[in-house]
Amino acid sequence: MARKSRKIFETTSREIQKPIYNVGAYIRLSVFDKKQKGDSIETQQAIIDTFIAEHPDMELRETYIDNGLSGQSFERPAFQQMISDMECGKINCCAVKDLSRLGRNAIDTGYYIEKYFPSNNVRFVAVNDNYDSADGQSGGIMLSLKNMVNEAYALDIGRKIRATKQMNIQNGCFVGRFPPYGYLKDPKDNHKLIPDPDAASIVQKMFEMAANGIGVSAIAKWLNESGILPPKRYFHSKGLATEKEVNGQIHWNKAVIYALLKNRVYCGDMVQGKYKTHSYAQEKLPESEWVVTENTHDGIISRELFAEVQKLWEKSSEPKKSQYCDPKTENIFVRKIFCGHCGRTMHRTRTSKTQYNFKCSTQLMYDKSDCRLVSINENLLKEKLLETLRKQNLDFEKCEPVSNAENSVGSELRDVQTELDKNRGFFKGLYESLVNGDINDAEYKEMKSVYEMRISALAERKKQLRQATHDRIRQESECAKVSESMGALRHISDLTSDTVDRLIEKILVFEDKHIEVKFRFGEVAEYE
Repeated sequence: MARKSRKIFETTSREIQKPIYNVGAYIRLSVFDKKQKGDSIETQQAIIDTFIAEHPDMELRETYIDNGLSGQSFERPAFQQMISDMECGKINCCAVKDLSRLGRNAIDTGYYIEKYFPSNNVRFVAVNDNYDSADGQSGGIMLSLKNMVNEAYALDIGRKIRATKQMNIQNGCFVGRFPPYGYLKDPKDNHKLIPDPDAASIVQKMFEMAANGIGVSAIAKWLNESGILPPKRYFHSKGLATEKEVNGQIHWNKAVIYALLKNRVYCGDMVQGKYKTHSYAQEKLPESEWVVTENTHDGIISRELFAEVQKLWEKSSEPKKSQYCDPKTENIFVRKIFCGHCGRTMHRTRTSKTQYNFKCSTQLMYDKSDCRLVSINENLLKEKLLETLRKQNLDFEKCEPVSNAENSVGSELRDVQTELDKNRGFFKGLYESLVNGDINDAEYKEMKSVYEMRISALAERKKQLRQATHDRIRQESECAKVSESMGALRHISDLTSDTVDRLIEKILVFEDKHIEVKFRFGEVAEYE
């Protein structure tokens, strides 16, 4: 029997050898795209899989899926994970169904395709757009045009969605994420409300209590003592809200109850359009501009009961005239002062023409039994803080720039980058060496594994060094500001909002009036 040639055997082995491109398949599906059959997750995956199967130099390493996210922003969890894996050397090729799946923002999409991917030696493939960065003929002006068309499409879809939402509001169709407490979305029509058998009776009881002259504090106490879940916590128990959406809501509070008892939705009218979005921020509109559509659903209470409750509150809801002629002074402790027992914000109240107190918000918004009677006079708080700041023995030497450390990090970063580029070059040349017969299959596998580990370790070290550089620069900048502010304290007798913001992260006040201060530079100080 004739002996097979070793050369033929090696050639056959090389033909089935593992590829050099580790592919990350990126799949994105926006809320609108879910309605398009051709853009389903399964379809995108099948198109990418088919492409990879036709290219022996590619192998699927990981699939990244962003479901229900817009292409206008690149702050998407799966996309960011893919970028991280690229930097660590796990993948060196990104494949998408088409350019619109990568993004619908022409500038940012162009940046990743034309700058980021090439600088990180990452091959990019958009299958249906016939774009492959490994092909020198791809791209050009058509790539930019397609990105601009994709962005225009996204903006057009956004306008259509907003127009549809506004039309639904005008027609009295419910468009909110959650139904009002006491209602559910109709399973047959999500734009229609139906009473919730479990919560509707609670709403009725609250209106009856209010009509009988029982105040919101007493209603809140009854609800909390009865173990009745507040709205968001209730929706979470029904599987309608995530833990993040609950946002720490544990108890009923006065503000929630007051808003509920003022809402016309409970007597059968739809009230929407209370807010408008401007520059990504919500702004509440005056009541005269709200969109009210009567008799859109079954009411939980009668119109007579609703009117009776509103009448009882007419006088109490009128803004009280201030007994002080002078305007309030600036609150320099906004979002800085918290109760040391329950952790909630302390509210500032005026007690005289020139005096202000801070009081635990739990006492004001919830039940008095939920926390201790924590309060402190503003002037006393300022005195304590000034004395604490002046006594603080800060070591600013550690905040001064250390040129040796800076040079050491910079030098190592350059060395790491050089080694990274060198190893990536060796890694790319492995497959060519195998094809040319310079190395055999076993050597290829062993060397490929070694280079993958080296590249991964170097990429991780590069990431650490960059973070260390950023942290040092930020620390030096912050410490310089702190040093300037601390120096200025020797010459002032009162605090300002700027000084407080620069130096203090959080102030905790306790029942016995002692305070705990957490500084921005990491120190913690207590003062009795």
